[in-house]
Amino acid sequence: MALLTSITNEKFRKNFFLFFILSSTIPMLFMIFIIFQYVIPVLMPGQATNLRVIFTYGVLVMLVPMLLSLALGSRWFRSVEALTKDIKSKSIQITGERYELKDENELAIIHQSFNDLHRELQNKMDQLNEVSKKLMDSNFKLKKQATTDKLTSLYNRRYFDVRLMEETSRSDRYKQKLCLIMIDFDDFKRYNDVYGHQTGDKLLQEMANLIRNSVRKSDMVFRYGGDEFAVLVLGCDVKKAEHVAKELVKKVSNHQFEDLRGQALERITISCGVACYYGKLEEFVAEADKYLFAAKSAGRGLVVSQKERHTRLQSTPAICKV
Repeated sequence: MALLTSITNEKFRKNFFLFFILSSTIPMLFMIFIIFQYVIPVLMPGQATNLRVIFTYGVLVMLVPMLLSLALGSRWFRSVEALTKDIKSKSIQITGERYELKDENELAIIHQSFNDLHRELQNKMDQLNEVSKKLMDSNFKLKKQATTDKLTSLYNRRYFDVRLMEETSRSDRYKQKLCLIMIDFDDFKRYNDVYGHQTGDKLLQEMANLIRNSVRKSDMVFRYGGDEFAVLVLGCDVKKAEHVAKELVKKVSNHQFEDLRGQALERITISCGVACYYGKLEEFVAEADKYLFAAKSAGRGLVVSQKERHTRLQSTPAICKV
């Protein structure tokens, strides 16, 4: 805009036309002077006449383009001036305001307008980012609530079903070993009845922490329901999973639990059933439940595991005292 305004300025137009005329006429006048002063006097009369005729026509030929250029230049300036007025008119229609500005300030005003627009856009982007962050935080909290047990902060039963499908599918695809340890709090109902539900909740929380801190980071611990827990042991055969279960039983048995007043409780134990996945999902959890029931029936603090097999034949449980 500032460039167009400068071009249409009256002073600029006068200087431009004066420069164009001088740059065109001075060489022509110099050439005329040279011809009449030095060339014609040394020519024969006939030659001088012919030269004058030729020179006259040559000057006319040179004047025609110059005059055309002046006419076209004047028309071009008028077109630019009309374009400038049209741009100013459109700007006033868009902004709704009339700016009476000096030529040297118009570029600065346009620059300031762009800066204001950029700041406004940046503010909108910041607001959008803030809303997006809040949505992501809310989504994370909702996902955590949907997959986490509120009391123990372990994964819940719903998430167990999801991960069980995923891990068994991965085992089928990549032929990876997968085991399941089902865990039951021995005689938990009696502790609830004797010491109250608040103490029972405290015991479940401590039990959850013990189990979570005793397994590998790659293993997943779930609160299966009530006083039952489950551990998906990834990449392990029955023997290794059985070893993990035995270590859990030992750690729980050696841990000193306390009631809400800080008084020591009698020794607490857990029972475990261990099964390995052999291609049938519906049998996987049922096998682990079966061995857990066998452990509880045989006594307290026991681990019953499925014997490792390479076919789908019925397995014989192995009872391990810890």
